[in-house]
Amino acid sequence: MSKGVLPVFKASFFLNQKREDGLRLRVVYAGDHVYTDFQLSDRFQSETNLLYDGIFFGIMDVLMWYAILMKTKKICMTKKITVEFLEPLRCDAPYRAKSKLMDVKGKDYYVAAWTEDGKGKVYTRVDALFREGKDISIADIFRDFDFSETTPEMKEFFESFLKKGKADTIKQVKNERQA
Repeated sequence: MSKGVLPVFKASFFLNQKREDGLRLRVVYAGDHVYTDFQLSDRFQSETNLLYDGIFFGIMDVLMWYAILMKTKKICMTKKITVEFLEPLRCDAPYRAKSKLMDVKGKDYYVAAWTEDGKGKVYTRVDALFREGKDISIADIFRDFDFSETTPEMKEFFESFLKKGKADTIKQVKNERQA
């Protein structure tokens, strides 16, 4: 799989490049992890003059979702998250947030994420448990994706999810007929 910018949900506050009120983050697949670079304006500053925790959580949740998707081709939902703030995150400072799938046990997906500065100093750590979604159509999810900033290879990779979904459905129907 080639590395590169990932497609985004068209309505996403965090990712959509056309939303003037959003963050316009670009999530990049880097082989064993995903990441995004960000430096937010003071409009996302809390009453303590630091990055608002809700914005931070949203960024990390999006990254963890993509980390799982890229390794497993599975749509998963957040079940449990533990966040450790090692240093405060400032709105005027540049950061890189990263996420990596750590383990899979049945339908449970364990993922880690962290935020670091340009020198590699870690500011936050996140450990999360995601659960495979029930009755979720990958085709429905991808219908709302914008592929305009991805490479043709990345789009092809995502289209393979749909082929896999069709193959799984055909296999399930054959198994049901044999039963």
